[in-house]
Amino acid sequence: MRIRSLLTALASAAALCAPAKAELITAERVLSLQTDGGKSIDDNYKNNNASDGNPNSTWCTLNPNGGNNYYLNGTVNPIMVFDLGTNQILDAFSIWGYPFGGNSVQKFTLSFYDGSQGFDGTPIAVQDVTLDTYTKDATNIALTAPVSAQYVKMEMTGNFGQTTNLGGGDRVGVAEIQFNRTNTIETYTPSSATANNAIGSMPATNLLDGNISTQWCTNWAQGGDIRDYYHDGKYADPELTFTFSEAKNLSSITVTPYTVAGNTGKDFNLKFYDAAGNQIAVEDESLYSFKMTAYKQSAPSLFTFPEVKGASKVVMTITDNFRGDYLQNGGDYNNNGTFDDDGGDRVGLSEVSFGNHPYAGGPTWQTSYNTPMEGMDVIRPSAVSINHPSGNTPDWLIDGSGYSPGGAWYSDANGSDFFETDTTQTTPVLTFTNDELELVDGFLYFGYRSTNNGNVMTAFTLSLYDGDELVLSDYYRVDTAMSLDDYASFMFDDSVAFDKAVLIPLDNAFEYFNWAGAGGNMVGFAELAFYQNPAKVPEPAAWVLLLTGAFGLLTLRNRKRTQKA
Repeated sequence: MRIRSLLTALASAAALCAPAKAELITAERVLSLQTDGGKSIDDNYKNNNASDGNPNSTWCTLNPNGGNNYYLNGTVNPIMVFDLGTNQILDAFSIWGYPFGGNSVQKFTLSFYDGSQGFDGTPIAVQDVTLDTYTKDATNIALTAPVSAQYVKMEMTGNFGQTTNLGGGDRVGVAEIQFNRTNTIETYTPSSATANNAIGSMPATNLLDGNISTQWCTNWAQGGDIRDYYHDGKYADPELTFTFSEAKNLSSITVTPYTVAGNTGKDFNLKFYDAAGNQIAVEDESLYSFKMTAYKQSAPSLFTFPEVKGASKVVMTITDNFRGDYLQNGGDYNNNGTFDDDGGDRVGLSEVSFGNHPYAGGPTWQTSYNTPMEGMDVIRPSAVSINHPSGNTPDWLIDGSGYSPGGAWYSDANGSDFFETDTTQTTPVLTFTNDELELVDGFLYFGYRSTNNGNVMTAFTLSLYDGDELVLSDYYRVDTAMSLDDYASFMFDDSVAFDKAVLIPLDNAFEYFNWAGAGGNMVGFAELAFYQNPAKVPEPAAWVLLLTGAFGLLTLRNRKRTQKA
């Protein structure tokens, strides 16, 4: 799964100047956040059917009211999320009616979200829709204003069974939704590529031929018992230089992994040069550093960055590979005491190309692993709940103390990969509450059982609230799989006070572990806790000043952390 993120607040204005070409696009994946019962009817009604380019494949909910109207007896509104892969400039959408008219959705609300924010918190645009008539054919609807977004959340508030004599109405369904993209996506293949380290039969030019069977790879770094190219700093970081026959305006790079998992380049950064060979200055170099989060050749990773104009040469420096990130049993030996054969002694990639995808800032990465924060207390929320019965009890997520976790929570199982596109499962939504407002400076969460590390949560959104008021919302990511005794720390830019936290898992470590086999059909973690600086916690009388802004601590996060582990 790939991580992208959001455009600036000027995105809507920029959309007005977008290229004229428009096309209907489907979602890369569709998530269900809420349905009665926590899943759709059966395997014939998978989430991705709602936006797969085929109106004949449909999605709908269970029938919760015994043949009566879906919305009787306080049944929840179905909520789906359409992930467009990266930010897209949208000006309209098309919707096809469910085959049984009374069950077809009629009233719904669309909320649009920046990529790095995830799909919780405050949307950048909202539009309420009521369809006048039912039809199996496409109904085309213009947006109130163009918007740039990666996620579109759809909350279904009514079906045609409530207002017409079409029959049915005991379920809610949709045949297809597609979105009208107005930005033109172009791919730029460099005219040449060189490397400071390459095997003779695997030169850097292989990265440009469109064939994943021909690859680039460094020479073998013989590290004795530690077969890791980066283990002792003996070998220079691999450096790839790409040149263009004419200057390009670049804002994205697509990278296809190497065929051997551990050898695949993972962490890399980019530098840009003009036709005269001068490095092009950028405002924040950290926005041009990236982490691969999947190693399979079938899953190229797309990364976006603030546009660089007039680039004739790009230098890509790879600072880590996947060695050791996904081994089921860790270390450099397998259970028989022999060397693992998963690679890592070299660094390689299959394909590299550039493009002009709209920029969105990346996720917030962990600030540290397994390192106590000096001067900070570790506190737990008072209670936790989940949006539907999913796996075991979530109470274990708050039953530890300090840096010691209690038990682990895990979701229901779903196929081989819980976050694949073809799923009937509802994505878990975990809500943590405090008995009173707590002033915190960051948070940490613990991993999952070492024998099933593929299940450990590696990406998620976390939104903090003071009552109903959103005070912080962000999209978080770790770059490795963690065991039960491991924890990742995230520190906020400012202290925030909250009494409710909503966490939505978005990925597990399956793409790290699939090669070795270690879970992935669930998502889970062991504990959520928060860092609190006791020196900052105000006396009760000071809360009034705090909440009225005297200390200026209750603010929405307005920039992304880019600190590496």
